[in-house]
Amino acid sequence: MLAAAAIVPAPPAFVPELMGRAAHELDDLRAAADTALTALAEELQAAEDAAGILGQMVVVAPIDPEERDHQRPVEEHGGPSAHREHRAAGPVGFGEFGLDVTIPALPGAGDEVGASLPTPLLVGRYLAGRVTGRSDGADRAWSRARWVTTDSASGAALGAELAATATPTALLLLADGAACHGPKAPRAEDSRAGAYEDAVNAALAAGDPAALRALDPLLGAELSATGPVLWPLLTAAAAGMPWAGELLHHSAPYGVGWTVALWRRAPQRIASMR
Repeated sequence: MLAAAAIVPAPPAFVPELMGRAAHELDDLRAAADTALTALAEELQAAEDAAGILGQMVVVAPIDPEERDHQRPVEEHGGPSAHREHRAAGPVGFGEFGLDVTIPALPGAGDEVGASLPTPLLVGRYLAGRVTGRSDGADRAWSRARWVTTDSASGAALGAELAATATPTALLLLADGAACHGPKAPRAEDSRAGAYEDAVNAALAAGDPAALRALDPLLGAELSATGPVLWPLLTAAAAGMPWAGELLHHSAPYGVGWTVALWRRAPQRIASMR
């Protein structure tokens, strides 16, 4: 049972030490991410209290093609899957980016350093560390979180699994928008990027799974957005329930669309018969 979902981008620029004097340029983005992750844990705790069942935090990023092609896939649902679980509760570092920045273990986790994480999960792990230490319930949720990379097909299967389980679930999706905004973008500037980003943000703001499903994944891929890989997971997990969406942030300061959004369960609307 999906209790809430947050969509947050995953640039290493989130980490102030990696940005140096330019770190302040992303203060609003960091604040929005803090708000989303804090609300995610609060919604999960409320769902746990209502159901009387321990819930789960699930953090998901798109699988890197190299990871998918060169590692043995996990067998799920009777066949090969690109769904992959990672260990991330212990201390992690950003040494691969040229600076000795270490993020401490999550509360309640050991000090054992695990294998290197894919960059989006590494950034997600940094963000989780920013919001721990505020409540015991939230700390427990993050310390036992699942950290997953997946492709669109396996993500859809995971989403259906999350929707079907009685376990309350909070979902954090780490996804970037189009990478073609303006002449300084990391990909060639593309005039379609603005309209595509507007459509994605409108769907997220409305909490509308159908609108997300209607987006063209091929266009998203052409614009180097990673969100289309994860939309099948979100729409499958959110199926059959009303949602209230909230757009907390959107910007493209370095040519890549960065959106922070939050989905909460909306109360069922009762039509008046008067």
